[in-house]
Formats: sequence, structure tokens, C-alpha cells
Amino acid sequence: MPKGEDAFILGHGYVGKATCLSLNIPYWFSRNDSNITLEEGSKKLFCFICLPTVTDEKGQQTESRKVIHDYIAQMKEYGGRNIFVIRSTVLPGTCRALAEEFDVKVASNPEMLSEDTWEQDAVKPRVKIIGADDIPTKIALTKIWEPVKSKIDIVTDTVTAETLKYAYNTFFTTKVIWANQMYDICQTNGAKYRVIKDALMRHPWGSKNHFKIMHKGGRGAGGHCLRKDTKVFAQYSNSKLLKLVDELNGEYLSQSGKS
Repeated sequence: MPKGEDAFILGHGYVGKATCLSLNIPYWFSRNDSNITLEEGSKKLFCFICLPTVTDEKGQQTESRKVIHDYIAQMKEYGGRNIFVIRSTVLPGTCRALAEEFDVKVASNPEMLSEDTWEQDAVKPRVKIIGADDIPTKIALTKIWEPVKSKIDIVTDTVTAETLKYAYNTFFTTKVIWANQMYDICQTNGAKYRVIKDALMRHPWGSKNHFKIMHKGGRGAGGHCLRKDTKVFAQYSNSKLLKLVDELNGEYLSQSGKS
């Protein structure tokens, strides 16, 4: 059974630290803080890629994709046969493209962390998503995650896993925007938004989250994940709905000064 010693982390932000904590992995490499070299890491079974994926103004991940690409290229030169596990949020098809280009195993294992509660989420995740396109990789990745219990376990292919991460975040953003739109309607017609919000949260078909209008000093879906993931997936999918959600979200963030 794969153990934490058989793996190392590439990137040591909160996603990398959470992955170390989840899987008891003692080794990590980053530009500013490392206790292993890339050549040493190439001898490990798993390389968990936990690098930030920056989205540009056009909703593209060009620079972030290049960074991941270059690290895989460098590690392959050392002659190892790592399974590269991308925890970063990347556009659907990224794992397959990299696997084909470099003739290596690339799996999708999207993180499902909240920045404020990443330590708790690492130990007791709500969801585990494992995406692999071959049986041995799927089995190996499932085994290393087996000791970490979660309410929902999803094992699927890489494209579905990559898309699911965006499905979660764009849905959450859409709920935030829907709630803000309903709040604005209530401000106009005099209805009590608090009553409507409480009724929706109590209904079995409703939702317990994303109905709070003022959050972290402003309106809209901000933070590191929801806004950028909605923007990039709206461009990728060419969805009219998600493009509108992204546009409205930008307006709420701008008007309230929230980032």
C-alpha cells in the first residue's frame, strides 16, 4: 500500500500543506521552502502538484499551465516514473494532454478546501475526488487516500474530476449571485430578505450556504477560488449563464470594494 513516504508535494502553499497533513507526507519542494530536491522527488511514486493556478483577464491559465508543464518536463529528465497528481484546479483535459505529451501517468485529485478552514478540511474532508484514466493509477491513488475518511468519495476519470471541481465552484458562485439578486429585489419591493433566506435554508430543497449577502467585507463571491474558477470555466464552456454570473459577480465585488 502506498505510504506518505512514497510521495512528495510540489508547491507548499495552503493546498500543499493541507495535502502533507492529509496524507502524512513529509517531503515538499517549492521555490522558497524545500526539504527535498526535484531529483530526489523523481524517485518517489507520487508527485502531488499543488501549485497556484492563476487566471488571466481573458479567463486563461496559460502561465500556470506552463509552470506545471515545465516541472513535469524537468522531473522526467531525471529518469523517474512518477505518478503526477494534480491537486491544482486546471481546465478539463489538462491531465490527458500532459500524460500524452510526456508519456507519464497524470491523475486529477482536486482539492476541496476552504482557505479559512484548510487544516480541518485536510483531516476531515467533505469530499474526496480521484480521477485517473488507467486502472493501476486509480488503485494506487485510492489506496493512499484510503485512511482519510470523507462523507463523499468519487472515483472517476480525469476529465470528469477536473470538470467536477469547476461544477462545484461555479454552482456555489451562482448561488451567491442568485442570493444577491433576490436581496436587491427585496430592497426594491420591501420584502424581508431575512425571512426569505431563513425559509430557503430550512427547506429540504434549499441550501444552508451562500445566502449571506455581506461576507468578508463586501458582496459577491470573492476569495481565491470562486471568482477565478467561475471566470475561467465560463470562458472554457462558453456558457451564457456562467458568463452572466461572472459579469454580475464582478459588479457586486466592484461596487462593494470586495476582492
